[in-house]
Amino acid sequence: MRSLIAQRPFVAALSGLSRVCINRTAPIGAQLANSLVQGQRYASVKSQGAYKKKSKRGIPKKLGAKRTGDPIADPIRTQPDQYVIPGNIIYKQRGTLWWPGENCIMGRDFTIHAMATGYVKYYRDPARHPDRKYIGVTFEKDDVLPYPAHAERKRKLGRTAHQIRPEVPKPEVSPSGIPFQITRVEKGEPDRLLRLRKDYSYREDNWRIGRLVQTTGLKIKRFRTRKQYFRHRRWRREREIEGQRKAAQRREELGDDAVKVVKQLSKKALKKAKKAGRK
Repeated sequence: MRSLIAQRPFVAALSGLSRVCINRTAPIGAQLANSLVQGQRYASVKSQGAYKKKSKRGIPKKLGAKRTGDPIADPIRTQPDQYVIPGNIIYKQRGTLWWPGENCIMGRDFTIHAMATGYVKYYRDPARHPDRKYIGVTFEKDDVLPYPAHAERKRKLGRTAHQIRPEVPKPEVSPSGIPFQITRVEKGEPDRLLRLRKDYSYREDNWRIGRLVQTTGLKIKRFRTRKQYFRHRRWRREREIEGQRKAAQRREELGDDAVKVVKQLSKKALKKAKKAGRK
């Protein structure tokens, strides 16, 4: 069968030769070549490139709960509330399946993060929204979310409770009979409290001295900030250089022999001179 299929082009060529009409003008070799070409067979189906099956395993999105808690559908609490710290990812999602609740925040890709140190809680809050489900973080493991309305707000400031010890009363006189503090009274001045120092001298407290300076109304600093001081110093230096340049230019114009020294007067002196001239 295969031999018959392979012989078909040759059979077609022979049949073409049998039907050749001899043309006296064209050469016989060209006529025979054309008759052979007429029996050539071309491909009936176009060939295609290599086919590669795509992999069904893509890059995983890794969505879902990353920290378990006390879910709504688990009243028996078979899953323990996991401990989280600020920045931990609690739930990764596409869209708002869960909403951020107490001490939680939602990122721009809908990921819910913890904002405080505590235990994860999954809950509903009909007062905020009838259908939404929330994820929150509580400081104590036994707390239940949502908190009651108008309840005291719970916050963690990162501080430890420290009991303030009562101040031990200090005796007014030392064992040697020297008083620990005395009051200095002077006419026209506020009373000053002086305390006994280690070298057995009396001195006022530093913070009291500072307040005393404030009450006098003295201005210690001319400039309020260092920036103002440097700006003024630069301006004063530029003014001095400009005055020296003008004085040198004036000396050049007048010459060395005709240098006239002019005493510079203040504004107050100029005003006084003007008043004297009017009189």
